Amino acid sequence: MCYGALTKGTQALWLEVLIAARRLGVADALEQQLRQSQAERYGWVLNQFPILPPKAYRWVPEMLEISKTLQSAGMTPKMFEGAADIYRFVAGTSLGKETPEKRDKTRDGKDVVRLLAKEQGPS
Repeated sequence: MCYGALTKGTQALWLEVLIAARRLGVADALEQQLRQSQAERYGWVLNQFPILPPKAYRWVPEMLEISKTLQSAGMTPKMFEGAADIYRFVAGTSLGKETPEKRDKTRDGKDVVRLLAKEQGPS
């Protein structure tokens, strides 16, 4: 649970913030800052995004289980309930309805963010 929290939970946080930055019109400024200060992490997450959408539906219950696990350890469950919301949103999009085998393999991480930013977001 802790490993999944760090890997898939991190991806959910990055995805949410990058989508928000695009919707707020600050994506280019954020990218510039990330390339200067977090280039390795930014590159890692962008490499994860192309394969994420078709798997998002499976990660919703995993995030909810992580939230319960953390709550049992006296931590807040809310961060991973939020991660579940992000994955639920992604799963409901056209990208989320693709299969891993039939996804557009030319789509990169920035394309994923751009396309998801155009979709109706979680409420």
